[in-house]
Amino acid sequence: MTEVIYKVRKLGWNKLLNLFKNCFTKPQFNNFCQATTCMAVSQYSTINRWSKLFDKKHQSNLNDFFTESPWQEAIVHTRLSRLISKRVKDAHIGIIDDTLSHKPYARKMAYLGIFYSGKTKKKEKGHSIVTHGVHSNELGFVPFDLQLYKKDGRSKNDIACAMIERTQKHKRLPLYIIDSWYSNNHLLKKIRGLNSHYITEIKSNRNLHLNRRRRYVREHAKHIKEKDFTVVEIRSIKYRFFQTSAFINGLGNINLVFTQRYEESKGEWGEMHYLITDILSLPGKRVIELFLLRGGIEGFHREAKQHLGFESYQLRNDRGIERYLFLVLLVYALLLLLNQQLMRETFERKTIGELCSQLKAEYYTTMLQRAKYVKKEYLEQLAKELAYAM
Repeated sequence: MTEVIYKVRKLGWNKLLNLFKNCFTKPQFNNFCQATTCMAVSQYSTINRWSKLFDKKHQSNLNDFFTESPWQEAIVHTRLSRLISKRVKDAHIGIIDDTLSHKPYARKMAYLGIFYSGKTKKKEKGHSIVTHGVHSNELGFVPFDLQLYKKDGRSKNDIACAMIERTQKHKRLPLYIIDSWYSNNHLLKKIRGLNSHYITEIKSNRNLHLNRRRRYVREHAKHIKEKDFTVVEIRSIKYRFFQTSAFINGLGNINLVFTQRYEESKGEWGEMHYLITDILSLPGKRVIELFLLRGGIEGFHREAKQHLGFESYQLRNDRGIERYLFLVLLVYALLLLLNQQLMRETFERKTIGELCSQLKAEYYTTMLQRAKYVKKEYLEQLAKELAYAM
């Protein structure tokens, strides 16, 4: 890495990157530092622009780092997992979900498909990405694993099961929170088989036994009387719930919570949701509180798309795409660890966007400090390149 980056030390960014130094050869580590730093400070996600920053090089060199270079993602991933396990000590809850990286105009990218988009509420073209992370009271959602759905015979549930098994080797998680898409017996049994528990939402057409009758859960909901609901306030929002025990084939006895959120704008109770957990003694309010933590993974997807190029990459090669997505996860996790250090020093928590801006400001500051040592012509050229790349 060049002198410019290594002089940006105030935030400790390069100290975090140096933890991965022995995972690469010297040229590979140079490209790793440049790619991850550019991902954090540049508003663009194109390798052509990134090649103009820091250690200037031809874009093919940086492109090869993603598509051809023989560095081992598994080794880097293991180092990251151990780092998270060591630094994020209050993580005891796993969260799994998927997101769509929209690629409406792409033609030759690997693994493109048509998937349902939670953003547009319809089917869109793009990459479907399964994400696994942990919840920390201090840091919020911390991404731990990420896989591109390839339609290679493995379902998203298979990918999620493999993620759970891998994560448990690094971080023992007693509880998993997952949404209704993953609330199938295959995945829930996997969680139970690893001696962990789950809280999930089931779809309205899920069959279960309640009061000796087997029918859709939405049919059972029709028999709940108004007086049977308990009204609570969670995060300044009003909810009501009805809690009971039920039986689901393949899962056994479960703790079932019917719940609705109060829609202030409409002055009425909203859509009914059906939460289940295998922790039979867990109170209904606590079931809702814990399930709401799942929103942290949506924040990760949103911030990674907005600030780290999680949706705007242009690589076509399958290895390049997978490496790029993995580095997004790595950069996001390192920014959280950077935030952790700052919070302990200043007691102030920053957003991912604010951290990216602060890193960028430090780089500009370093350049300005060095300006008196360079010729005007060089400085003008450098300013043009920065304007293009950042």
